[in-house]
Amino acid sequence: MLSNTRRIIAIIGPTCTGKSALSVDLAKTFHGEIVNGDSMQVYRHFDIGTAKPDAAAMNAVPHHIIDIIDPSGDFQAALFRESADRAIGEIWSRNRVPIVVGGTGLYMKALIYGLFEAPRDSLLRGRLHGEYNEDPLGFYERVKEIDKEYALRISHRDRVRLVRAMEVYTLTGRTVTSLEKDHGFRNSRYNALKIGLQRDRDELYSRIDRRVEEMLDKGWVEEVKDILSMGYSEGLKPFSGIGYREILLYIKGFIRYEDMVKDIKKHTRHYAKRQFTWFAKEKGVSWFQYPEDIEGIFNKVREFL
Repeated sequence: MLSNTRRIIAIIGPTCTGKSALSVDLAKTFHGEIVNGDSMQVYRHFDIGTAKPDAAAMNAVPHHIIDIIDPSGDFQAALFRESADRAIGEIWSRNRVPIVVGGTGLYMKALIYGLFEAPRDSLLRGRLHGEYNEDPLGFYERVKEIDKEYALRISHRDRVRLVRAMEVYTLTGRTVTSLEKDHGFRNSRYNALKIGLQRDRDELYSRIDRRVEEMLDKGWVEEVKDILSMGYSEGLKPFSGIGYREILLYIKGFIRYEDMVKDIKKHTRHYAKRQFTWFAKEKGVSWFQYPEDIEGIFNKVREFL
């Protein structure tokens, strides 16, 4: 257990609210280093669609837990917690401030509050992955029958969490929701200042639409083709991310370009809505808009530190 007297800053909120830019501003001002809390930015080669920091940001401020795993590797919340704990300890050793930034709610919760313990079975998990691949919607409905509350928090496309939920239930007879409630997420592992970024819904959706178009202009489709040309299978976990799966359908000729763009925007908007629903339940968050509320954010951080 790490000392709660040691401080970290956590920047959370939906996609396209400015989390990455704010983290760089804070790191420059308060002698910080950035710890990635996004589940997709850990994968090498998946750059444009995961909105990884650009070269200028990476050169300006040290970043951690980015490009640390091959696309064929397995990465989940427990490994993230271990990696983040290690990075935070190194940052403290340099007398600098860890700034954890990301939109993956489970990762942030795992870091700050820990995870409930549940058994694992690799053979069972492999079988469940096969069942999901055969009928994703049917598998989602099975999880929903068992644990409706948990299923409604995630997408039917979230293969990893759906399979894990079924694995846990099969091995323990208990749902993820019931185990989470027993765990309670009451005891913080860190003294964390939680800064949440939000936007008016219509403005946020407009931002999402613009960013999708910018990513495609930067060569997102070509990035996917390049990754496939390296020999990586389209069935790998990072290819299930929003945008990557739609681009795969376009490349294979199943959908038109304009339909691909429309679907990426729509699915990203739905994802942003789920992110806000998740983070809205998080206790102790100070909500702001960035950059409009930059002075208030800086004052909050100064007071905390």
